[in-house]
Amino acid sequence: MLAPQEKNMINKKNWKLTNQYLDDRLHVDQISQGSLGVEKTYLRYLLEWADVTHFSKARKITPTFPEYMKTARLDNKKGSLSPTHINKILSTARRFFMWLFERGGQYRSLKPSWIKKIRSKRLTAIPQTKEYVSYEDILEIDRIPARTAMERRIQAAAVLMYLTGIRVGALVTLPIKAVDLKNRFIYQYPSLGVHTKNNKSAKTVIYPIPELLAVVQAWDNEIREVLPEDGFWFAPLLPESGEIDPNNLIAKDSRVSLVQKNLRKFLRKYGLPERSPHKFRHGHVHYGQAHSRNQADYKAVSQNVMHSTTGITDQFYSNMGDQEKKNRIDSMFNNKSESEEKPDEYALFREFLSWKDANK
Repeated sequence: MLAPQEKNMINKKNWKLTNQYLDDRLHVDQISQGSLGVEKTYLRYLLEWADVTHFSKARKITPTFPEYMKTARLDNKKGSLSPTHINKILSTARRFFMWLFERGGQYRSLKPSWIKKIRSKRLTAIPQTKEYVSYEDILEIDRIPARTAMERRIQAAAVLMYLTGIRVGALVTLPIKAVDLKNRFIYQYPSLGVHTKNNKSAKTVIYPIPELLAVVQAWDNEIREVLPEDGFWFAPLLPESGEIDPNNLIAKDSRVSLVQKNLRKFLRKYGLPERSPHKFRHGHVHYGQAHSRNQADYKAVSQNVMHSTTGITDQFYSNMGDQEKKNRIDSMFNNKSESEEKPDEYALFREFLSWKDANK
């Protein structure tokens, strides 16, 4: 868990409390190790803010934690953290202090009314356009003449990430039996050994894009000739020959970084812009959004990336660039509306009645 640092005056009792809290989050709330690591970092800010003061007296600490977070950094870089990052840290602080309040005793002084105030009143983020792999980008990747097993593997992995929105941690732990290309499903089931965020379980649909599916199908055929169904779809390769290793059925922690390394090398070799694995997930959402005809379609895209609400999808994945936004708005005004294209049926009916009256 957290460890006190000599250079900072951290209250040891506070440090023990944060460790107990993290232990509860892991074993009671059953959050993932990844989420636990993030909260561990967020709690470091609380420990540094409190300094030698015990958390039971947190209400008396000045500046307040929200004020402190306006300038606080653990990485010694200049400038403040992003508003989004700060709000996540404040949210963790509120949850931690509520946990303390529920313990009773001396922590009853941490009233819920005070805890609710641990938030920033005004945090304005600089507008940012989040990068994503576009349909044109993935077609370029798809058309690369991959020659080695490593190239075929990373090419197929990149395309599958785009077609499904699967996270890289799930991709590298995906067994072959969890990939059903015939019915276009990926079974992201922790029960099958797939490492999903917060251990969520979902049956993910693969986008029906024939020109992209061909590369994925070719790799799927190649590995099924060598590996059992429990083997990894992102198949381990032999270091000596670079061919598929039929005996390696153990998922190593370094496989996520291996995807990042292979992808970077592959794109550089063929002169394409470098993209992180998560940008393919962004591309999946953008493509789905662009082809959604109604709210139900968009909800299907949102659920396909295992989001509990479409609001999460909107907030983190579907921000469109300025040019895309302009193109969409321009198309709204350049194209005739449905009512303009169709004749006025009521006007035609009135003309018929007038003709009928005149010919009585």
